[in-house]
Amino acid sequence: MYVSIELVNYYLSSDRRAVEVIQISLGLLVLQTFFAILVYAGMVNIQKDLLTRQEQEQQKLQLKLTETKRENTEIRNRELALKEQQLQIENAQLKEYSNYLDKNEDELRHFKHDYENLLNSLKISAEKGDSESVVKQLAEYTDSQIDEKALRKYKGVNHIHVEELKSIVITKLAKLYNEEIPYSFGCDVEIYNIPKSVNIFDIVRIIGITFDNAIEESQSLIKQTGNTDSAKVDAMYYQEDGNFEFRIRNRIAADTSLAFDILSKDGYSTKKHHTGIGLDNVKQIELKYEEYMLVNYGIENGWFNFELEIMPDNEGGIE
Repeated sequence: MYVSIELVNYYLSSDRRAVEVIQISLGLLVLQTFFAILVYAGMVNIQKDLLTRQEQEQQKLQLKLTETKRENTEIRNRELALKEQQLQIENAQLKEYSNYLDKNEDELRHFKHDYENLLNSLKISAEKGDSESVVKQLAEYTDSQIDEKALRKYKGVNHIHVEELKSIVITKLAKLYNEEIPYSFGCDVEIYNIPKSVNIFDIVRIIGITFDNAIEESQSLIKQTGNTDSAKVDAMYYQEDGNFEFRIRNRIAADTSLAFDILSKDGYSTKKHHTGIGLDNVKQIELKYEEYMLVNYGIENGWFNFELEIMPDNEGGIE
């Protein structure tokens, strides 16, 4: 059979074109596949990034929640510690006041016993007609049991009708009296109510701290000079237009002269062996009531002066 060369070439060229078409198609398929792989890989990476960001955000949120819980726990613990400290102070003050009452009850019982014995003695002397002896014994007993200092022991306290304020000042005046530290206390106005803007026990704490500091400094000064009259403590309550004021001052060593900012530093005190925590506690209490409490203290002319003023809020008034 005879096949022409042209026909053979025709078929060969057709096969080549088919091969080329197939090659082109395979190339396009490879490119599409490669592009699809790239797209998929990109999507996977984007998803991984999104997941990583979400995990990071979740971790940050978890850390923030943990930190918030820790801070809240610390705040609660501090509040509980402050409440416990306040209760301890209040219990200590009540115990001190109770001890004072017990001691005075013992003194009253002793006075009653001595008075009964004195009356029996005076009765016998009177029956014998020895009136001069009666008068002498009565005068001697009066001098030994009743003096001017004792009569001024709680001067002004009867004007205080807020029990917490009365009890703390009676307790501290009794301590001054028993320590034989010269002092004076004044309250010339009737105090029935105090501002509600400040917790009464915080006021009592400040009064107690400042009295204790004054007593301690007075004891140190007397020991240093050997003279009781070198010390003196003056204190007063006052109220006007709803405000409540407390002032106290005590004599200090003549060479003591410090600025206000130094005195207010944590742990500082004019006393050599005193940590100064008391004044820092006063400062911390003051920070709780910036709008309603004014505290001023400093040294001037051989005296340490302390002033506390409590102002009522516009709504609460006084209690």
